[in-house]
Amino acid sequence: MLRDQTKLEKSFQEIVEKSKEECGDRLEKIRQLTFIIPDFNKSLTKCCKPNGKVILPQYVHSLVHTCYLELFRVSAHIFFLSCNGLYRNAFDDIRYVLESIVQALYIDLRHPKTDINTKIEILKEVEDKREYHAVRLIDELEINHKDKLKREYKKLSLIIHPSHKQIVATLSDVMEDKGIPVTVDCEEILKIYDSMKKMYDMFFFLFVTCFSEVKEALKKNPDFIKSVKAYNLTLLSRVLKVRLGKSSN
Repeated sequence: MLRDQTKLEKSFQEIVEKSKEECGDRLEKIRQLTFIIPDFNKSLTKCCKPNGKVILPQYVHSLVHTCYLELFRVSAHIFFLSCNGLYRNAFDDIRYVLESIVQALYIDLRHPKTDINTKIEILKEVEDKREYHAVRLIDELEINHKDKLKREYKKLSLIIHPSHKQIVATLSDVMEDKGIPVTVDCEEILKIYDSMKKMYDMFFFLFVTCFSEVKEALKKNPDFIKSVKAYNLTLLSRVLKVRLGKSSN
């Protein structure tokens, strides 16, 4: 199996080069979009690390905050997958981010005084149960703008639902003994970009719902407010009182 590794690496190198050549502008959109995380982090640091060093206990023992820390890695992973033509995997990561943050907020709100290790054990027990699916959990959350959140989540679910196109492309390449599919689809990359915008909007909205003190720091963060406007993040615009263009809903 290892002797085929060189062939495997060559196939991915071809995909990356083809992706850069044909879809470089769309990939750059995804890369630029991920900068919203460090912009958010500037405001968060002021709240969760008031002395600049030690993180406050309410953040240390929060599953929502843990999901936020993971968001850095997952966002980079999505960009990597997009470059390598692994679009289905990128959409899976987007779904994972959203399902994780909804579950995390649900558990944090239900068990506010529980330590992080216990919360993780609770998560292990419930994460695969049907009654903990995201839309049903959202119904049970006592938060503002719930209907808007559900509409955005359902719209995004339609976008990231598995498509037959990649299965057909894979089957065709296998039948022709090509190995890894080398098909590059710029429209799929654009869908990933649009899906990530919705993902960030819902994620940061839910984070602010959990830690309301971050809201005021974000309002004073011109870089983050600029991103809310530029990417038309409708949920965040509501909670931060930011005026968007006429296309907002």
